[in-house]
Amino acid sequence: FQGAMNEVSQLDHKALIEMHNYLTSAYEEGDARSMLIGVIQALHHALSGVDIVSHTSIVQTHFGRPNWRKVFARLASIHPGASCG
Repeated sequence: FQGAMNEVSQLDHKALIEMHNYLTSAYEEGDARSMLIGVIQALHHALSGVDIVSHTSIVQTHFGRPNWRKVFARLASIHPGASCG
């Protein structure tokens, strides 16, 4: 899996691809425990530029289940006029 993510990131010469990895076995998004690991992830990424789980700079790992409303609302704001969802 990590190899596939690395290949995709190497092929993305125009920085068009955005990958998100959801670790759903973690606690729900917003839970104090998932927030703590999220803070550690953010700190590690800020210091090294690398995701703590995927070990890549292009993949962002989220801890907990995705909030699909937020995900699609964000996509819709990035791509106005496009069909998202």
